[in-house]
Amino acid sequence: MPTLQELEKIVQKKMKDRKPLILNHPNFVHSAVLMPIFSENQELKFILTKRTESLKRHRGEISFPGGRKDQRDKSLEETALRETDEEIGVPPGKIKILGRLDDLFTITRYIITPFIGIIAKPVECRSNSREVAELLYVPLDLFLQKEKFAEKNIPQDGANFPVYYYYWNNYEIWGATAHIINQFMEIIFDFQPSQINFKRTDQDIIEKFLK
Repeated sequence: MPTLQELEKIVQKKMKDRKPLILNHPNFVHSAVLMPIFSENQELKFILTKRTESLKRHRGEISFPGGRKDQRDKSLEETALRETDEEIGVPPGKIKILGRLDDLFTITRYIITPFIGIIAKPVECRSNSREVAELLYVPLDLFLQKEKFAEKNIPQDGANFPVYYYYWNNYEIWGATAHIINQFMEIIFDFQPSQINFKRTDQDIIEKFLK
């Protein structure tokens, strides 16, 4: 694994000329998440959250900090940074955005835009107890281990959807969050454990669902 500084250079190089897939549909809600990456004891880690059981949607699931775009947000990047501050207490000034991955949609009719963010300086996270039950600091190298990965093909509205799963300790990371991580690891580390030939961002799947 590279150092945090080395990873920053790798991400900037990989993302420099890459054009992300951008989705838009009037029947879908736009949202954004941040992929916060930091180094702890020279080990690269993602900051993930376990959602509380009191939320309306995705109770108890593991996700990156993020949420739906608010009217006050000038951009989806601002949405991701605002939600990160609100959910885990890391202010925008502590985060360096390195790029964005492809938009993806969910069967709950959200379009999610993921942003890659580096936290270079030490910062103390403070979770929002109304939304976050637990903060998880998950090593990036977990997602380079095939034995920690699983996948299923799930039919939905006339199309098959690949659903990814990662396993860390007693936690199951799946769905949109696992898809975002999977794409990040493929782009940045050229590692793809999936045996399914199509992905959630494939145009034919999008056209079948966005109607």
